[in-house]
Amino acid sequence: MFITIIEIKVRCNNQDKVRDILKGEGADFKGLDMLTDTCFRVPYRRLKLREGNIENNLIHYDRPDQKGSKQSKMLSGTLL
Repeated sequence: MFITIIEIKVRCNNQDKVRDILKGEGADFKGLDMLTDTCFRVPYRRLKLREGNIENNLIHYDRPDQKGSKQSKMLSGTLL
């Protein structure tokens, strides 16, 4: 089953304030995940292998090529 996600990337000049807000909302810090993404050319949609310290996923997604915020339909499987 595909899920829909909205992706935004922004610069943050006050990370401490953002961390305080997240803690106040009950967010849980899981650690720093150093990621390596490998993108594969496939005929339909996109395929990415994401490898990290905390999580490893094979991600199949459909997203337009555009600047700014993006809406994606994504199917993700955890690799053991």
